[in-house]
Amino acid sequence: MGINKVLYRLKEYETVTGVVLSTDSVAQLRRGFGVVLTLRPGPGETWDITASSYVGCIELSDAIFHIRPKLAVGTLWEWLTWAYDISSLRFRPPVTSVDELTGNSEWLVLFFIKECFTIWRKGLRTEYEQQEQTLDKIRGQLRVAPTLQRWMKQEYRFVCTYDEPTRQGKENKLLYAGMRHMAQKRYRNGEIRRELERLLRLFESVEKGQMDTPALPVSASEQVAELARIRITRLNRQYVQALSLLALYWKMTEFSMYEGNVLCDSFILDMNELFERYIARRLAEELRVHGIEVQAQPLHWLAEANRLRIIPDLILKNRSGREIVLDAKYKVRGERSGNPDVYQMLAYMTARSTSSGILLYVAGAERVDKIRNTDKKIYQWSLGVDEWTDRKSQDERFERIIQHIVSMLEE
Repeated sequence: MGINKVLYRLKEYETVTGVVLSTDSVAQLRRGFGVVLTLRPGPGETWDITASSYVGCIELSDAIFHIRPKLAVGTLWEWLTWAYDISSLRFRPPVTSVDELTGNSEWLVLFFIKECFTIWRKGLRTEYEQQEQTLDKIRGQLRVAPTLQRWMKQEYRFVCTYDEPTRQGKENKLLYAGMRHMAQKRYRNGEIRRELERLLRLFESVEKGQMDTPALPVSASEQVAELARIRITRLNRQYVQALSLLALYWKMTEFSMYEGNVLCDSFILDMNELFERYIARRLAEELRVHGIEVQAQPLHWLAEANRLRIIPDLILKNRSGREIVLDAKYKVRGERSGNPDVYQMLAYMTARSTSSGILLYVAGAERVDKIRNTDKKIYQWSLGVDEWTDRKSQDERFERIIQHIVSMLEE
């Protein structure tokens, strides 16, 4: 008989009190989810648990934590599709509520399955790998020296190298690894597991055996890094959407752990990182037509001898080399809370020897600060996003920001 799990709902930075957890669950939360949830002892044997800037769902053996964002579902979906370049889903959200979007991974897995079947119907990408074999007749390129050595031993065969077609390319292996990981999870929709198993059989059949992939459990961070290294060309363009969905899946399941018989599953999204990726990708796309390049997270040193390392979010640079430093802040700008951000931006601008910096907040009042005795200006701008902001208003605000940036770089 299964244990009844208690569902705890909270928003970003919200605290839930009176939480009862087993010793194993407390240990797992502290060890694996310390950046997501903070635990403090409460009355009796209970816990007070506070969320950070992560949203999603954490399922333990005796409890489920569902952390919701302080955003409308349309806003969150807009950020996701831009951040992970899921253009095919940008205008048709598969969910209608924040609970659906952050509560489980089923919608994401369903769309990944659909994209993989599309790739299969079009044909898996074939690559060629060089092989060397000793054959009865020449195939490909004859290797003269080793062939003569065999003939001297009266072994009259040919050593040849040739290209052999294979579907064990990186794209196919990464998709297959994703399917295998997804197949280990539990789903309310039983059709998902059946479709995943069908996909696995199809991918395994192309090489008359199992695809070459690491044994489970798969490291999500390693898979995300591998996906980032894939260069998209005309030869693998049909993989773009599936790989984008897979990158999002790996990021949101990065905290999942399987330890013995104790299941600890998660579907977690870092809102700070999401906001930064959204800003970076959208700016890159919309500023490109104006001849402005967006460089993401370049490494610089503030002090001599490579000391005091700093990493600004974005550098915006026009064709003449003029640039602006931009830092995305997933928070509401307050009248006093902006000072540390201003000092941070001033350090970035000093390291880059640039006179303009932009602090871009989710919401809050806007202002411009001229730094005394310098030519430096720091612009504190806001997207004006809250739980009720509609998409049209966001697009209008973003367009205003684009025009401001273009004007600043043309001055």
